Amino acid sequence: MTLDQQAVPPSVPLENSALMHQLEQDRAAFVGEKYQTYYQQQFQEMTPKKPYAGFNIAAFFFGVIWLFYRKMYSYAVMAIALIILIGVIESVLEIDGFASTLGLSVAFGVFGNTLYKHHVDKQIAKLRQLEKGDLSVELEKCGGTNVVAGLIPLLIVLGLIGLAIMNS
Repeated sequence: MTLDQQAVPPSVPLENSALMHQLEQDRAAFVGEKYQTYYQQQFQEMTPKKPYAGFNIAAFFFGVIWLFYRKMYSYAVMAIALIILIGVIESVLEIDGFASTLGLSVAFGVFGNTLYKHHVDKQIAKLRQLEKGDLSVELEKCGGTNVVAGLIPLLIVLGLIGLAIMNS
């Protein structure tokens, strides 16, 4: 089942243009102002045969910070766990971490839009099932960005870099 099918009730054919229009409106409300200028085109380029589209520069450069900023907290925690695991393995095997860091950055860049679309559609489907209040208000509240959640890991990273520089 594709993500578009998960966001639209299964009893109605996905080809129904009114439902697709509603899904587009829900995505726009959830994502916020960047939907029209960036994410809409990226999401439309994704198909079951091509599940990824574009290269997300912000995800490439900021990775976990971008995940927190875009309110994808569970994915951010999983990414941190993966980074820690890779770091432990590199330490045990005494491997330089540059290749894995670059690889993770490229993976964030290549698959960031796909991951975000999955998150958006999953959250829309969840909010539709709850039927709690005005859906558009709930979409705006649960979606969008969280600058503070993005700043906290950024400050932590900068602090750790500062400590590493002072100790070297």
